[in-house]
Amino acid sequence: MSNKEKRVVQVKDSDYAVSRVSAEERKGFFSVSMVTAGFCICMSGLYTGASMAAGASLPTAIIAGIIGNTILTIYGGLLGYAGAREGVASTMLARHGFGREGSKVIGALLAIVMLGWFSVQVGFFGDTIHAMFPDAGFISSKVIATCWGGMLMLLTAYFGYKGLNILSYFAVPLIIIISTIGIVVSISSVGGWDAMLAKQTAEPIGIGACVVLVVGSFAGGATAQADITRYAKTPSIALWSSAAGYLIANMFIIMAGFLTTKATGIGDLPLTMLSLGLGFPALLVLILAQWTTNDNNLYTSSLGLANIINAPKKKITLVSGILAILIGMAGISEYFVSWLNLLGIGVPPVAGIIIADYFILKKRHYNYGPGTCYNNWNIWAFISWVTGCLVGYSLKWGIQPINSIVVAFTLYLAMMKLCGKKGVGLFGKVIEQPFQD
Repeated sequence: MSNKEKRVVQVKDSDYAVSRVSAEERKGFFSVSMVTAGFCICMSGLYTGASMAAGASLPTAIIAGIIGNTILTIYGGLLGYAGAREGVASTMLARHGFGREGSKVIGALLAIVMLGWFSVQVGFFGDTIHAMFPDAGFISSKVIATCWGGMLMLLTAYFGYKGLNILSYFAVPLIIIISTIGIVVSISSVGGWDAMLAKQTAEPIGIGACVVLVVGSFAGGATAQADITRYAKTPSIALWSSAAGYLIANMFIIMAGFLTTKATGIGDLPLTMLSLGLGFPALLVLILAQWTTNDNNLYTSSLGLANIINAPKKKITLVSGILAILIGMAGISEYFVSWLNLLGIGVPPVAGIIIADYFILKKRHYNYGPGTCYNNWNIWAFISWVTGCLVGYSLKWGIQPINSIVVAFTLYLAMMKLCGKKGVGLFGKVIEQPFQD
């Protein structure tokens, strides 16, 4: 095998972490939409629905779910479109707007936030398994459940898109079927639809507040949509699969949380199912919902790190995943939550800058590969990013992640039009070198 052939094998084996996905590896609508759906179906969606159930009516929840998921579809779909058209992940898209070295900062941000949440979620998984099945013995102890749950999530992330795809084909339909059974049983247990809808809420929640909950629950995840859709055969497949993921899968899991909470008052679908005698189905929903989302967290984190560290992506995934599992087992990941929430404010504005740079300034065309010339740093991207973060943190009106995206998008466009075209604020040049035979 020649060096060039070995290089092709290495790139494919590394899940195209720092290169374009080859044409023969591209996938159709069903594959990409199922992986997106698996990413969206998570415990946080159930809790979003449960939060709305505290004060919203069913029509309010449905309208808010449609509006919120449409917003996620629009900006997540635009990033997904760019990822599919160029065949690259989110941090690779950031190379042109933020600069070659600047994109490493974005890669580090995504890596820290997503890896941090991976660690938090495996710890939460262990706690939940123990709380639901305290008498199951050794296998349900907090530390051991955190370990085996984390290893399951690491396993599919290790194999990249292929691993996510195989799991989603199996898990997504099963979660939907079992959750539907849980919803029906929950509503039946309180006397049916009329009895559930007749329940009064103490403090009504309006559509606007519910939309904020829906968008806020997955704003960071939508920013990484290109990590999935880079495998799409066409940009239109990326758009439609994003719509299917948010408007169908995310809508479903939010409404599942809403309906079961409305019916039983328990804001946790697996726990509700357990209380109704559905122990094994409850366990499946818990495991699969956490698994299909948290492996995506590790997957996105490893793509961000691959843009910084010159090492095979599988090794990066393995080492970082094991470290995060150990932190989760130690029980210290819960102390990171406030810090991760703060860092998470920095993720959505990145989407605004990439969308502005790709769709308006660069007219939907980026170059990659040997001979590509990048700026090392773009100061206007970072000024826009920081400003978007500050607005997202301080301005409480409206939907904070969307506020930060709009501000970053607008400011970046203005500064690039005024100064960037003249080369002001763009520092350093680097040309990607070809692979040597």
